[in-house]
Amino acid sequence: MAPPTARTQTAIRRGRGARLGRLCRSPRAAGLVLGLGFATACSVPLAGNLDDAEANRVFVALERANIDPTREPDPNAEGRWRVDVARDDIARATAVLLDEALPRHSPAGVLDVMAKGALVPSETAERAQLLAGVAGELQRSLESIHGVFQARVHLSIPADAARDVARDATPVRGTAAVLLEHRGATAPISADAVQRLVAGGVAGLLPTDVAVVLVSRAEPPNPSPSDLARLGPIRVARTSMRLLQAALAALIGLVAVLAAATLVLYTRLARAQAAVLERDASARGPL
Repeated sequence: MAPPTARTQTAIRRGRGARLGRLCRSPRAAGLVLGLGFATACSVPLAGNLDDAEANRVFVALERANIDPTREPDPNAEGRWRVDVARDDIARATAVLLDEALPRHSPAGVLDVMAKGALVPSETAERAQLLAGVAGELQRSLESIHGVFQARVHLSIPADAARDVARDATPVRGTAAVLLEHRGATAPISADAVQRLVAGGVAGLLPTDVAVVLVSRAEPPNPSPSDLARLGPIRVARTSMRLLQAALAALIGLVAVLAAATLVLYTRLARAQAAVLERDASARGPL
């Protein structure tokens, strides 16, 4: 088999250079390298459609658990907020929100439920809506007390109570039940105070008609400040995780740029060498 001529060698080098150039300019290859870098700093949405107060509660609860959250406007809800966490922290963050019963959505008040009335409302429907609104207002008041975890208010007011009073008959008083969950062994508000609060918000209801159940929940354990997170073979403090991810992403991006520049330089050198060999072969003439 005859050795390849100078023209054949030139064509081979040109083909190699073209393949290298196409690889360097390939968007798929560049996207693979850059995607590998940005994957280390990827964050995912944890909770969305939050008002300002609820977004703050979620943010503080995650910070207390040594999770680094980010808060930004929710693109799917105007005027609302969204909280994101790192992909590696999504399991722990979800557990924290479940333990804290977050996010909490405020119950509907009187104005809210009355605005949703039917076109031709019945007396029974209007009364049920009014009771639901009053219970929602009382629940808001109880949950606004510092130390209250969550509250539930149930009202049972007979529909004939007002007519019994008009007939001078013995009125059938209503009743109410309150379930109040709080952190720690001591409730931030006494049962007597809860009875007076609920009775004061419902006409014809006496404090003795309000049953209060106080439920104590254990305080969440304080996480150790030295809690470490793993990023590949590297273990760092969770508070430094995002900074390290950004640094690694920048480093991988720099390596990708240097690799692309090296491929471009190699391609140009190969083309220049091929051009020199072609000129030398033309100067010597055909073999």
